[in-house]
This record gives sequence, C-alpha cells and structure tokens, in this order.
Amino acid sequence: MFGNGPRFPVIESTCGWSAAPVVSDDLILLAGGASGQEVGDAPILQAIDHSHSAGERFRLTREVSAREIEPGEITTTPGGDIVLPVYEHDTSLQIMRIGRDGAVRTVDALPDGEPYDIVACDLGSKLRVAVRALDDEGYLCSWLYRQGRRQGITYRRWGQDGYRWGSEEWLLHASGDVVVGATAPDYGRSGPAQRWVGRDAATGAARWFADTGGYVLAGRARDALIAIDLASFDRSDRGERDEDFVTWAHDTGVHAIDLATGARRWTSAVPGRVHSAAVGPDGVALCAESADDGTWRVHHLDLDGAYTGVTPLGGHACVVARTAEHTLALVEGQWLMALDNPGTAGPGAAEPWTIPIPLGGLAPSYAARVADMRLDTVPITLAGTRCHLRGIDSLQIIEL
Repeated sequence: MFGNGPRFPVIESTCGWSAAPVVSDDLILLAGGASGQEVGDAPILQAIDHSHSAGERFRLTREVSAREIEPGEITTTPGGDIVLPVYEHDTSLQIMRIGRDGAVRTVDALPDGEPYDIVACDLGSKLRVAVRALDDEGYLCSWLYRQGRRQGITYRRWGQDGYRWGSEEWLLHASGDVVVGATAPDYGRSGPAQRWVGRDAATGAARWFADTGGYVLAGRARDALIAIDLASFDRSDRGERDEDFVTWAHDTGVHAIDLATGARRWTSAVPGRVHSAAVGPDGVALCAESADDGTWRVHHLDLDGAYTGVTPLGGHACVVARTAEHTLALVEGQWLMALDNPGTAGPGAAEPWTIPIPLGGLAPSYAARVADMRLDTVPITLAGTRCHLRGIDSLQIIEL
C-alpha cells in the first residue's frame, strides 16, 4: 500500500518554526536557519525539484554574524512566487519575495517599532513571524512576541513603506476576503479570556467576534475553521501549577467556526485531552490521551461533527494528516502508521501499516503559542499521493 520514493539531502533546520516541507507544484521548499554560527553563510531556503528525481534547483544563503537567523513559514503568492520572512535576532526583519528560479525579486526590510519590536535585549528567540500573500501586490505580516503577550497583523504592499491597516491579533487564517486572528488572552475581562476576530482583508474592518478562550486552530473544513478547546487542560498561562489544579475534565471540545459569521456550526466532544488533529476531505482525526487510563487513541468526526469511530493506539502518538481513506499518525516518534478511517477498511481485520521515517529521526518542529496552548506538530507534509518527511539531514518521500 506504500512505497519508498526518492530521498534528498537537505539543509539543517535549526530554527524549528518552519521545519515542515512546503509543496508548491514542482518544488519542495524547506527553510533553514543559523543558531549562533560565528562565520560563513547559513542556508535559509532550499528548493528541490521533485519531478523525475531532479534534485536541488536552488539554495539561498545569508552571511552570519553570531546571531540567531530564523526563517519563518514558507508561503507562495497566487502567481507562484515564494515568500519567506527572515528574522535575525535584535538586528533585522526582512520579507523576501523569490522567483521559482531562485532570483530574489523583492526584499522588504521592516522597521523596528513599526510595530514589530525587532531590536531588544532578550536572550533566545522572542519574535515569531508569519506572512500570507493576499494577492500579487500585498501581503499580511503577523508577529507574535513573547509567547502571545504581544502580537499583531499588518497589511503591507510589496516595496512600499508603512502599512495599510493593522490589528492586535495573531494571524490564524486568511482566504478570499476574510482574515481571522486570535487576540492575546485577557484574564481580567469577564467571560472567555480570548477572542477570534474576522476582518475584511482589504480594509481591516472587523466583521465578527467570537469568544474562543482556550481554542487552538486545527485546520479548515469547507467554509469553517475547526477549533480544539484546550482551556480545561492547559492553565499554566494563568500562573497555576499542575499540583494546584486537579484535572476534572474528561473530554475535549471540538468546534466548527463559520468563516463568514464567526458563529459555531457545530460542537462535539472527544474523550480525553487532544494533543494533535488533522482535517481531511471527509472528516477530522484527533489524537487524545485518555483521562481514565492514559492510553492514546485516534478519534474520528465527520465534517458535520458526528462521532464516527475510534482507533486504539499503544503509546504516545501525533496525528499528522488525513485522507479520505487513511489517517497518518506518528507513534512514539519512530513509526509513521497509516490507520484505516472508519468505514473504509475491507472485509476482515486490517492491521495498520507502518511507514519508515528517515534515519536519524525527524527534524524538530514547533507550533506558535498563543496563551501557552498549542497542538503537537511534526515536519511531515501530505500532498496528493506523496508523503514528505523531513529528517535531520534528508527528505524522504513516500508514495501512498
């Protein structure tokens, strides 16, 4: 049911924010970085041409100066150009627009204090940046400072000073004419401490607000966003220690938030604490740790929120991706397993089949924290019938 595809040597990923491969037509794109390197050049972007196992098409590097260099998540414009934010600690924040031949077309150097707070005397990483191109002329630049204590979104035009509009949310999703962001938590306000805000992409005007204290975005399903409510399980951001809080919650709430209005389409519950989730064409897979016995299970919902079944697993697992037939889960960080979705298995008992991961293990990957709540992520990308696994020094492609 699967076969090993080509394997390519890849640049090292030291920043962690952008380890997952990005598949864009005939290119596989990977971000790199540098961690306190004294001399030489650091690779910040690698493009692999996976058609007919052609190998690397180009690589971009940047001269280092003993500072952390952290490329952000790679995205593309509607016309196919590659967009890459590059943050050098306490020095600069640049948004690069790169052609598919590796030529740098535009570099926007964003000024300190407008409003990104680039230069400051902090140790380690403090600024996370995400960029989304709305069209070939403009893009959203979102910044997250000190794990959600300060954050914002700006809408900018390529090559122009200043920004058209700004808001105080962390960017969650942008599609069409709707931009959705999450506010920083405010535990002094009545009701849920956090809100999601839907805005008009062109003007930044607020269209809707939704109380979403503890919500983490899992993905998009049709014209709704799937949110996982972790508020009952994660309270460290409120200064509460684990021994001070007796966990009483046995279920995790799952909600579908309408993109146009912010209203809840449906709400469902999954037994246990959800640690990871994947949204597929026909449903949602959620990996949860049972509150009763500590075992891990993959639970399945359809796109209307109905519970459709469960797949028991032995040890720690992370749901990676979901297709119409299978859910891919990384178990104990060592085995990538393909689990049959409920109702898709043939007659007779079917055992999950296992996919080998690259030698040396997967590259480290981290998700953005807003209010210290997040879902687990791993650097694996599913595109069509190909599964792309980023290892420490290689990219393995599995044909499903």
